[in-house]
Amino acid sequence: MDRIEKDVPDRIWGDVADDFVTDFSRRMLASLKRRDQRARGEWYIAGLLSVPGRKSMRALASVAGQGAAEQSLHHFISDSSWDWQAVRHALARHLDRVVLPQAWVLSSMAVPKAGAHSVGVEESFRTELGRVVNGQRAYGAWLANEDLSAPVNWRLFLPPGWLDDQERRRRAKIPDEVAGASLELCAVSAVVELAGTDWGLRRRPAVLDARELDATVLVEEFARRGVPFVMRIGGATRLIGLDPGLPGLGERMFQAQQLIERAKRSSRRVGWVDPDYSITRSILVGGTRVTMPSIRRHGAPGMPERALTLVGGWAGAKGQLAELWLSNMVEVPPVALLRLGRLTRRVAKDFTGVSAKVGMRDFEGRSYAGWHRHATLCSVAHAISVLSSARRQGFDHSQELSA
Repeated sequence: MDRIEKDVPDRIWGDVADDFVTDFSRRMLASLKRRDQRARGEWYIAGLLSVPGRKSMRALASVAGQGAAEQSLHHFISDSSWDWQAVRHALARHLDRVVLPQAWVLSSMAVPKAGAHSVGVEESFRTELGRVVNGQRAYGAWLANEDLSAPVNWRLFLPPGWLDDQERRRRAKIPDEVAGASLELCAVSAVVELAGTDWGLRRRPAVLDARELDATVLVEEFARRGVPFVMRIGGATRLIGLDPGLPGLGERMFQAQQLIERAKRSSRRVGWVDPDYSITRSILVGGTRVTMPSIRRHGAPGMPERALTLVGGWAGAKGQLAELWLSNMVEVPPVALLRLGRLTRRVAKDFTGVSAKVGMRDFEGRSYAGWHRHATLCSVAHAISVLSSARRQGFDHSQELSA
């Protein structure tokens, strides 16, 4: 039995207590049947939290203090038999209990890659960068409240060039049951899976930024599965107004931005805490009732419209439209819907400040299972970091964070 089965080291990143790392890791890895697998999992998580910079397999193995550990860890991640879904279930159930999330936030992740052999890698145009990049695309489902957030489930987008090429599938060890799906369906499945009975979670609304996706497809998929949602949309999204208080709408389609500007006169000013600066900002919030053309067209004759709420937020001294949100939770006030939508900012902050630092983008292997196991253990490391921070800051639920 090699040295990798010793207790985790005391060189943990940040101010995370050593005993908390050990206890939390062992609890999350309890589903692994073999002792050596559980030990390697603890070492891997400890390495994610303690190794500075990029989390290469060699750097992570250095935590174990001997060269043979690199091969052992590589096998543990890429070629072992342990079930990452069981670990995700344990993590999600724990966080659901102690964090009391307000929403399930769906967040996209781009992973730049230099070569063409990592599973799912392809060239795609990235709007935020304004250029074509080579890399992987994935979607994470996060449990989030206004204080903290943590990922619990991941879906890796696999382009047709990977799924239709049997040799690439074989080399990446993509299971036969993994079928093709659009970006929209890949995104939806990452969060919809949380509603499954095997997860044991209390249902929460799905929240996402859908400006780079087809909002119509997302609305229909969430409606078909009975999932409440709040999604950010672009101003050019085509909608039909249903608000009788706004004259002149009729049966016509409008851009979302045109519809919400008609409702601006009934907006009200509210304050919200900016997670990037921990200061209170002011914003005008208003809403109006709408539906989507496709929903109207596909509805059964004689059936009522499937109503949605369009929410707008106007910021700055000139009251310029800053954001648009669409939701099927029509009984929820626009201010509350905007507040849920703003949880995407909480997730973005925690991804940059925590997930990226514990190596979420750093997996070097090429296999499908290896990518998922790495993402799962990074999620555990992320949870350890944010829960430890919450304990130090004395949040109301901090005494329960390790219960």
